[in-house]
Amino acid sequence: MRETPVVTAVTRISAPVEAVWRVVVALDQYAQWHPVLALDAKAEEVAIGAEVPGRVSGGDATAQEVTMRITEVEPPHRLAWEGGSLDAILGRHSFVLTQQPDGTTELTDSEEFFGANAAELVPALDQLKETYGRYGAALRARVEALSG
Repeated sequence: MRETPVVTAVTRISAPVEAVWRVVVALDQYAQWHPVLALDAKAEEVAIGAEVPGRVSGGDATAQEVTMRITEVEPPHRLAWEGGSLDAILGRHSFVLTQQPDGTTELTDSEEFFGANAAELVPALDQLKETYGRYGAALRARVEALSG
């Protein structure tokens, strides 16, 4: 049995969990802060089973069309979606928000990869972790700018 590739990045955000949650579920605003992801759904459309269309760009001129399906919604602590295909690579992405005693929020941004080609990601996991760390930093900057 092969190990499931997983990427996890943890970011501390100087804002209460509710403020972070508002930015995480404002899917239609990701293009304003996320380095590579633009989604086409409003916060009120965030529900289990909802299909969320979007685009992923690797920083170049081409963008790949994607559709995410929301699999978990536990306001204001957890949002999860999945996208891709088991025939190639299926990613299960989650945002977990944990209120800290000092009033900050710990964001745990994780993605598990499944499917026929998931093992091909193993050599890139360290690089992916750095990339997810940049996503967390971008979310932190957005939340703190809106909260401050």
